[in-house]
Amino acid sequence: MQALLIAGFVTLAAAALPDKATLKSIFIDGQGTKAPGILTQAQIDSIDRELTIEYDLPAFTMGSAMPSPFNDTCGLTTISCPAHKFSLTPGMDVSTIGVRGFAMTSASDYLTRVSPTITFDMNAGKKYTFLMSDGFSGAAYWNSGMMATVQQWMHYSVLNMDQSSGLSADLKSSYAPSGNVVAATPSIYAFMVWEHTQDATQPGAIGPMNMQFTVQKWIQAAGIANASLVAMNYYKCHGNVYSRASMKNGALASSAPSCTAGNYSSVDNMCMSHSSTTTGTSDTTTGSTSGGSTTSLELSLIFGIALAVTITRH
Repeated sequence: MQALLIAGFVTLAAAALPDKATLKSIFIDGQGTKAPGILTQAQIDSIDRELTIEYDLPAFTMGSAMPSPFNDTCGLTTISCPAHKFSLTPGMDVSTIGVRGFAMTSASDYLTRVSPTITFDMNAGKKYTFLMSDGFSGAAYWNSGMMATVQQWMHYSVLNMDQSSGLSADLKSSYAPSGNVVAATPSIYAFMVWEHTQDATQPGAIGPMNMQFTVQKWIQAAGIANASLVAMNYYKCHGNVYSRASMKNGALASSAPSCTAGNYSSVDNMCMSHSSTTTGTSDTTTGSTSGGSTTSLELSLIFGIALAVTITRH
C-alpha cells in the first residue's frame, strides 16, 4: 500500500498487464510497426507482472530563446507545454515532448537530463534484463534512405539485475528517449523485462551501427535466448518539430527531415496531457500548444489542489 500527497497537477494511474491479444496483433502480426515478428507467442504468453514507468516532466519551451537547433520551430514560433506527471499504461499515445530526455524548460537547462522511474517485481534466484526498443511504423520515412533495411532500433538495456541487489540506477540514468520525427504516424516503442538464470552479456553492435538489430537477435547475442519475457509496457509515440530538432542535435543529424518534408504544424500532437479530461488548447497563431486528448484511464486534478491518494496494489 502506498500513500501519495501531491499539490498541483495530480495524475492517478496504475500500470497494468498489457492485453495479450493486442500484443500479438502489434508485436507478432506487425499492426502499427514497420515489420512483424518482434516477439513470439510464447514470449507474450509468459508475461505475468506489471512494468511501471512513471514520467515527471517540467514545463517545456522551444523557440527563439533556446540554443540551436531548438530555436528552429519550422515557423511555429514558441512552443510551450506545461509540466505534467503520468504513469504509462500499455498502448498509451504520447508525444516525443512528453517522453523526452532533457528538461527543455529554458536555455539554462535545455540539456539537463530527465528520465522516467521504472519499477518491476523480481523473484529470488532469478536475474532480470531490461530492454527498450523501437518498432517504428509503416510511414514512408522509415522505408527510405539509410533506414530502408532497418526493422527495429535498439534504445538501451540494463543487464543482470536481481532481487538481492535491487533495481539498477541505470534504468533511469541510461534512458534513451524516443525520437520519432514523423508527425502523421506514431512509432511503437516497447519496454521489456526478461527473466533468466544465467548471466546475460552485453552484445556488440548487430550489423553496422547496430542497424541489423532485432529483439530476437539481441537476446540471442546476449546469451539469454531462452529467457522468459515477464513484464512489458509500450507506447505509441507521435513525432513533432521537437523530434526533428533532437535528431539535428545528435549523430543522425543528416537524416533529419526538412521543415517542408516534415510538414510540421501547430496541430501536431505535442503537449499531450495524458489525463481523463482535456484541459488545454492549441493556439495556431503563436504555435503555443498545451493540453491534449483523452488517452488513458487516469484521474487528473489540475493546479492548486492538494490530494491524499491511497493506492492499493495487489
